[in-house]
Amino acid sequence: MSKPIRGGLIVALVAGLALLTVVVAGVGYRSVLAAIGAIGLSGFAIFTLYWPLVLLVLGLAWFTAAPGLPLMRIPVFIWSRMVREAASDVLPLAQISGLVVGARAAQAAGVAENVVFASTIVDMTAELAALLLYTLLGGVLLAIQLGGGPVGRNLLLLITAALALLLAGGVAFVLLQRRGVGWVGWLAQRWLPDSIARADAVTAALDAVYRQPGRLAAAVTLHVLGWLASGVNSWMALRLMGTEAPLWAVFAVESLMYAARSVAFALPGGLGVQEGAYVLLAPLFGLHPADMLALSLLKRGRDLVIGVPTLLIWQAREGRALLSRAVKPAPSPDA
Repeated sequence: MSKPIRGGLIVALVAGLALLTVVVAGVGYRSVLAAIGAIGLSGFAIFTLYWPLVLLVLGLAWFTAAPGLPLMRIPVFIWSRMVREAASDVLPLAQISGLVVGARAAQAAGVAENVVFASTIVDMTAELAALLLYTLLGGVLLAIQLGGGPVGRNLLLLITAALALLLAGGVAFVLLQRRGVGWVGWLAQRWLPDSIARADAVTAALDAVYRQPGRLAAAVTLHVLGWLASGVNSWMALRLMGTEAPLWAVFAVESLMYAARSVAFALPGGLGVQEGAYVLLAPLFGLHPADMLALSLLKRGRDLVIGVPTLLIWQAREGRALLSRAVKPAPSPDA
């Protein structure tokens, strides 16, 4: 890792931790600890065991974006999505680390490189489109909650404008995907002699997906279900804490929080931004900031409980694969 990247990472971590500290201090750590304690170990176990179901849906979405693979490959994409999420949530790097590690896990399981990278690009596109729809739902619910006054109207206009910009960016991302892969191959040609051919293979796989718009529609639908299932998980945690939170209010807060977190993608795990968004949005929907901050910390605990063993298993598999290649006898000169 280069010094500028390492320095930027340190700055991002310090900024995130500082923001998290300010948010916890503003809400009051005693009330946050009380809310966390209310869920108990059994409640936290229920909250955590539900999450792999969400990852299953997200793995299915990724598989849907991969052209020409048999159904028996579905577990590979579910596992690779788990590794991607674990790397994004646990490793002290930006979201790109999760994409790289998840792609590596899929390749190690025997999925062709061009299919892995093309399906990852399409899956990112589908997830962005689903997030836009989810954010739109949260914006509409927030506007309804604030009423038809000038504040509600202005906020709705602001959210609509922001969504329009995000949508324009998403469309541009889709249109530039094919050309962008070619550019990467051309730039990498000086280091990797076969990089243009590899980029062409990824482009061909992308074309194969986009010739089947039903695949993209199915991936977007599955990602929308994944976002909604994630909201249900948060609602469950609040109920287990004893908080009577309406499901629609949780959907609204969750959707807007994830939109804010996606903007702060440079911060590892949205550290501090996630907590700050929860605290700011909670009162707008009649929710207590301490409960939402406790929810955020419970999520981080859940991510560690699931993510650390997932990364350890992935590392063990990688180690066995490297060892097997190292001890494989060299071919005979006469062969």
